[in-house]
Amino acid sequence: MALAGFLTFGSKTLGNVLNNFPTDNTFVNIARLCFGLNMLTTLPLEAFVCREVMHNFFFDSKKKLSVQWHVGISTALVLGAMLLSLTTCDLGAVFELIGATSACVLAYVLPPLCFIKLSTRSWKTVPAVACVVFGCVVFVISLMQAIGKMISGSGEAKVCT
Repeated sequence: MALAGFLTFGSKTLGNVLNNFPTDNTFVNIARLCFGLNMLTTLPLEAFVCREVMHNFFFDSKKKLSVQWHVGISTALVLGAMLLSLTTCDLGAVFELIGATSACVLAYVLPPLCFIKLSTRSWKTVPAVACVVFGCVVFVISLMQAIGKMISGSGEAKVCT
């Protein structure tokens, strides 16, 4: 998808490729609707996972959450995501933050940490430690660049319409 967008629009490709198309194109508007429905149905699944992780981390995982806590945490997660989404029209900034945080951790930090945890200490764990250090450095640099780009407004931010 990214390659097709770049080949079509070149260096003027926006963070959301659908924003490159005119607003009166019926097929593009249908694609935007489908993309919105996809996000609408994905958010509750992510909130479910986040709520379960928060419950297991902060509370006794064997104890069931009360209905009030369940509704309160779910509402807070969905409202928090909604408020964050209302603050930006630039999907590229959101993708940069996601890439800077989760992609670095998932690709460079967690796998070698699992290897280190599951293996005995030897010279074989040295490359894994180096990979964790590299991942942390990439994480910090990417996050600083993404936040700096958002603060300075040097991205291709678009006015919400």
